[in-house]
Amino acid sequence: MPLLLSAAAMEFDRFLEVERNLSPNTRAAYQYDLQKFKEHLIRTLGQEPAIGRITSQHIKDYLGYLQGVRGYKSTTLSRAIASIRVFFEYCVQQQYLEASPAAYIHNPKLPRKLPIYLIESELRSLLAQPDPQDVWGCRDFAILVTLGFTGMRRQELVGLELDSLDFERRTIRVVGKGAKERLIPMNPLVMNALICYLDVRPATGDPVAVFLSKSGRRLTGRSIYNIVRKYVKRAGIGKNRISPHKLRHTFATLLHLNEVDLVEIQRLLGHASVTSTQIYTHTNTGKLRSAVDRLSGIVRPDTT
Repeated sequence: MPLLLSAAAMEFDRFLEVERNLSPNTRAAYQYDLQKFKEHLIRTLGQEPAIGRITSQHIKDYLGYLQGVRGYKSTTLSRAIASIRVFFEYCVQQQYLEASPAAYIHNPKLPRKLPIYLIESELRSLLAQPDPQDVWGCRDFAILVTLGFTGMRRQELVGLELDSLDFERRTIRVVGKGAKERLIPMNPLVMNALICYLDVRPATGDPVAVFLSKSGRRLTGRSIYNIVRKYVKRAGIGKNRISPHKLRHTFATLLHLNEVDLVEIQRLLGHASVTSTQIYTHTNTGKLRSAVDRLSGIVRPDTT
């Protein structure tokens, strides 16, 4: 019996969960794109097709529909193409198909955008906003400093647990995308902010999470976003869309301006690379710590 697109998509989702260990959000994005592709094929063909009957022309027609009728921008169109391409690569790998009909479908050219980040004076102003005499101001300062001077992702910050912090070695163990772990050096500013927060962290509530809400629960990604936005507004920073991710951009940009090698920045951020991850193992840990330490000078002692 021919394998229908929906059935293959379900198997693909299980593969992404079990074999690739992708997050529910990432898997949902793949399934959304494949569902929309399936719905288009049903509209145009009158029925759901078997994967072996889907051709390159079907995919091209769908992309033309997304661009011409739905008005998809290049970035959104590229994501749809990527989802379809990875799905059919999986089908070839499972020997459901001899060749992928998406193999020669090219991504549209993307407009080149400069990352949004804070300059040093804006970062100083942002970090001066939380009240260090208040428990939650102390927590929020630690959040802003950790995001701005480690480059970790919002969800990585949400997932931090107390045993992730090693103050003796001055490192934070972070679990990134695909459950990959990495160690990020703590500069003195980050370490002192975390120590000050942990001294006043509520004793009740989640026993392992670093950052807690007023109700004692682990902070959510949405809560982290709202905290950052609150202090951006309070600091009067006029740039649009400053978010936790933009603090990650800020960290990377400041490292680059301090002449840190790109490979070292990739290691700190936990970025995937086209080269083997072995390239990162030869980077001197002391040099990484020195690079992160240099950023401490951005904030004057009287702001901490």
